[in-house]
Amino acid sequence: MLDEDYKIVIIKTYMKKLVIGLMTMLGAAFSSAGTETSSNLTQGISVDIGVSHTQLTNTRGLKVRDDAFNYTLLLGTDVGGGSLSAGVGLFETDEDTDSQVDVSWTKGVDLLGQAFDAKVSFQKVEADFGDWEQVGLGLAYSHELADVTTTVWHELGSSASYGVELTVSRIFETPVANLTVIPFITSNFANSYNAVEVGTVVDYDFGNGLSIAAKATYNHNDVDNSPYSLDHDWNFGLGFKYEF
Repeated sequence: MLDEDYKIVIIKTYMKKLVIGLMTMLGAAFSSAGTETSSNLTQGISVDIGVSHTQLTNTRGLKVRDDAFNYTLLLGTDVGGGSLSAGVGLFETDEDTDSQVDVSWTKGVDLLGQAFDAKVSFQKVEADFGDWEQVGLGLAYSHELADVTTTVWHELGSSASYGVELTVSRIFETPVANLTVIPFITSNFANSYNAVEVGTVVDYDFGNGLSIAAKATYNHNDVDNSPYSLDHDWNFGLGFKYEF
């Protein structure tokens, strides 16, 4: 009989190979297919794949893993008058291969004569520093000055954390065609800690679905003596994304 740790290693290795294999096969299929065939294959479904590297991963203001390569697959479609998306991410660290699953449904709503996007989400994280599941309910508003998103989140379990995340961002066009700069600030106000992330994303769209993005962030929380602590930490990342 295989012990549990060995089974987990086998499963995560298979998941990683599956995602990379899907990325390779999808890329080859769409590269060789004609425009009409590609359109038929993706009718009603969006497919995004990505590869990136970051010095740390920050979730809800908590550090969940160190230096890692990330492989992602995201599927989206229209359901019930809204947009349903499901994604899986594999994070290859020096110690192990972590995983993360995200499922969300977003729908436009009208409140007080203003247009908002309401979002219901579920997230399952398996990380170097611990595993958890989390649900969230968010509301996003786009203004000419900035985009604002507020999310109420709650971990599942008997001793679960809960809190509110607030993000303010804005997209700036640049003199360089297809190059955008997106400064942002994200704050988390939880029952047991507070956290802040301030950063900038620089995105360049090559066209035909391919883009590259660089990210630099400052991260801090007031969690003491814990692997989740962020003590004025800087994070830099670089990634490629392909949208079918």
